[in-house]
Amino acid sequence: MLGDQPTSVPAAEHFDAMLRQVEAGQRNGFTYIGLGQHFLYGGYRWLQPVPVLARLAADTSPETRLVTAVIVAPLYHPVMLAEELATLDVVTEGRLIVGLGAGYRVAEFESLGVPFAERGSRLEESIQLMTQLWSRDRVEFNGRHWSLAAAAPHVQPLQKPRPPLWIGAHSAPGIRRAARIGDAWPISPRLPHAEIEVRLRTFFEARREAGLPMGRQPLRREVTIGRDRDDALRRFRSMAQDRYLGYADQGLATVSADAIAADFEATAMGHAILGSPAECIEQLEALVAEFPVDPIIIRAHWPGMSADDAVAIIDEIGRDLIPVLRDVEPSLPPI
Repeated sequence: MLGDQPTSVPAAEHFDAMLRQVEAGQRNGFTYIGLGQHFLYGGYRWLQPVPVLARLAADTSPETRLVTAVIVAPLYHPVMLAEELATLDVVTEGRLIVGLGAGYRVAEFESLGVPFAERGSRLEESIQLMTQLWSRDRVEFNGRHWSLAAAAPHVQPLQKPRPPLWIGAHSAPGIRRAARIGDAWPISPRLPHAEIEVRLRTFFEARREAGLPMGRQPLRREVTIGRDRDDALRRFRSMAQDRYLGYADQGLATVSADAIAADFEATAMGHAILGSPAECIEQLEALVAEFPVDPIIIRAHWPGMSADDAVAIIDEIGRDLIPVLRDVEPSLPPI
């Protein structure tokens, strides 16, 4: 996952750090490159995923999938978003995975004049309309939010009937919606290991009720290698604690900012993969053995880090973890 940077970092430097991470990822055997999205994000900058991933298509192997993880779909008119993503699928030669979400920042919706309370229904309707635009010669659509009469799509994705859909969600209702309207639910990096089973059960039950196929789910985890667990925790704290405090200030953390500051170890140990190479492999193998998850998605770069430090982390993971984990067979989803 590529991410945000403080706005004090020049935009060109931000983009160069992305290019360096992608080069390191390709060199080390990573096969998914993802980028999220925010608008008017205050002191942090998100470069927008569609143009960035279009640029990265030229720098990545035919085996590498490019992921919009995730675009805030309710903030777009579906015709505009459908054409942007169809074009991106063409540019990436059919290697696009479309990650979409309902959004959670009220300020973004207010700035763009979209009712925050409608974000769930807008996400669902947007996917319905985009799916038709991607797969039909003519589209007639009458929905709650958008309507089209005899529309003739002129750009459609290479992947048929559409690119895979990953739908972001945190709550149980959101996870059930993701199961109904998408193909996969990317598991949050901050979801505690102990809660994965319950959330996956919610997802697969909704898939079964809808008569949809089961499949392995993308798992995001924070992974930091050290000499031992204490050293890895120290490294992870130096990279991530400030951002975790920011999440808490936005109401996005499972614990308060005071708790994070007082005991970062307690915050991290429930969901992060920390330790020596052997300890990290053991923890990841245990997750893959217990849950039907694939791929595993990590973040090497945190705001304020140098590109050199991010590349060093990617190189560590490529050297110490990927050669072992590449051959691990994930668990099968429920029948």
